[in-house]
Amino acid sequence: MSQEKIERWDAVKGNDAPQDKLSVFLDSTTDVYAILQLRRTDETAMERFESLNALHHQGKEPEFDHYEVVYVAPLMPYKDRNMLLEGLYEKFNIDHPADFRGHSLSVSDIVALKANGMVSFHYVDSIGFQELPAFMKPKNYLKNAEMAMEDDYGMIDGIINNGKAPQAEESEKKSVLEQLKNTNDHDIPKKTARTPTERNLE
Repeated sequence: MSQEKIERWDAVKGNDAPQDKLSVFLDSTTDVYAILQLRRTDETAMERFESLNALHHQGKEPEFDHYEVVYVAPLMPYKDRNMLLEGLYEKFNIDHPADFRGHSLSVSDIVALKANGMVSFHYVDSIGFQELPAFMKPKNYLKNAEMAMEDDYGMIDGIINNGKAPQAEESEKKSVLEQLKNTNDHDIPKKTARTPTERNLE
C-alpha cells in the first residue's frame, strides 16, 4: 500500500467513517476483506437477521444502500473460500478484533472479499454463505446523457433516446390531420380506376 493508503487505513481503524472504510476497501491495491452490516433505520428493520429465503418471501433482495462497512482488514492468502468465510464467521463471533465496533457476525450481514483485484459479496445465511453477484450494481453512467437527449424521462434506462413521449406522438398525429384538412381536393392525386382483369393479372 502507498503511504496515503496506509494513512487512510489508520484513520479508518477508528471505525468512525463507514464511507471512508468503503473507499479503503474498494481502492485497496492489496487483498482485503470488509464486514458490512445493515444500517439501523426503519427501512431495514424487517431485513435485520433475516435469512436470504425469508428476505425473498418479503419480495426483497439485499440492497447495497441499506448497508454500511463496519470493518476493513487485510486478507491473508487462502486456498478455500468457504473455509475462509467460516473462519471469519468464527472470528467475529468468538474473538472480535479489538477495534471492531459492529455486532457479532450474524445472519443478514455481508462479508466482502477483494482478492486479486476481484470483489465478491457473501451474505451470511442461516446455513453458510450465499454469494451475491449483483449486490453492488454499476451506476447508470448514461443517465445524465439520457436526461439531456431522451424525449421521455420515464425511459431513463441506459439506452439513449429509445422512444418518444406519448404526447410527442399525439401532437405529431394532430399536425398530420391538420395538414390533411387544409389540403385542397385538387392537390390530392387521383388514382385511375382498375378493372377486375388488371387486378387478376398482378
